[in-house]
Amino acid sequence: MAADPTFEQLYATLEEKARKLEQGNLPLEESLRLYEEGAQLVDKLRAILESAELQVKTLQRRLDEDEHQLREVEAEYDAE
Repeated sequence: MAADPTFEQLYATLEEKARKLEQGNLPLEESLRLYEEGAQLVDKLRAILESAELQVKTLQRRLDEDEHQLREVEAEYDAE
């Protein structure tokens, strides 16, 4: 079973499709197909970025909570 393509692989594929479209020498049907495929790639890339953003926010929240707990422990230790 093949692994899902990485963000970088998808982005490279999108860039290649964009380059082909920018050349402007394709038949209309081919241009429409490339544009549609590019739009699908953009959706996949956006989903990957949103997932990564959620992971970062979750990790940041955990770090903030841990830091807060450490400050409470330090305050208790200093009070003794």
